Amino acid sequence: MTFFQPAQPWEYRWRIALLFLSQPVLAACHFWVNGSSGVWYAPAVVPAYGWIATLLAACGLAVRIWGTSYLTAEVVTGLTARNDRLVTGGPFGMIRNPLYLGTLLIFAGFGMFFGPAFAAIFVAVHCLRYSRVIRYEEGVLRQEWGRQFDDYCGAVPRWWPRSFTTGQFVGPFATLDGVMGNGVFLGMFLGFAASTWQGTLDPLVHFQGFGYGLSGIALLRTRFVSAPSEAALPDLAASVQLAAQESAAGQARRAG
Repeated sequence: MTFFQPAQPWEYRWRIALLFLSQPVLAACHFWVNGSSGVWYAPAVVPAYGWIATLLAACGLAVRIWGTSYLTAEVVTGLTARNDRLVTGGPFGMIRNPLYLGTLLIFAGFGMFFGPAFAAIFVAVHCLRYSRVIRYEEGVLRQEWGRQFDDYCGAVPRWWPRSFTTGQFVGPFATLDGVMGNGVFLGMFLGFAASTWQGTLDPLVHFQGFGYGLSGIALLRTRFVSAPSEAALPDLAASVQLAAQESAAGQARRAG
């Protein structure tokens, strides 16, 4: 397997499982290297690192809720990269991968509980893993949407916005499905804050377990109860044109 090639189909299918399995792996590696005065998965928390972790998780959670509110919990947790529409509004009009960026921020926070060195390695591993997942996902979307997707990629950067304007910040920002679909990440955020307050990572286990249940309910809800109205979703051509205009305006300002 070449590290910088697109992910394999199985790797994409199991991307969420691999993400959360990395948590006990990191805890076990930290315990093996440094030991712990408590249980192996719940080391003592350095308050400064804990509050940094909580802040990172808050930012990542906000991005993920915004992005998921444009999709559904079913699409976000899907086992294939195919979708019946190409969503390019809201956070997807600023960067192409807001959900992955939000996840990286949250997991960077989780790594901080084990110290900056472990956090850096942890984030580097997930950045590499996501670069493979994104290459696979973009390949599938390019086959499905062709020139439309190429135009979108040309207008919208992969990871970081070219500019920030008030026109880019459009809703929906936090639908019920968006919040519940990120239940596990909401649980992590609350667990980060509680763990920092108590000085041990043990509360995170309980809050994250609650979050898994909330995400499961959200997934069942989107599949069997209701679905968001497509009328509220932005038009592809209009979004791509707006992104291109903003990019050109930004270049003109820099040139001037």
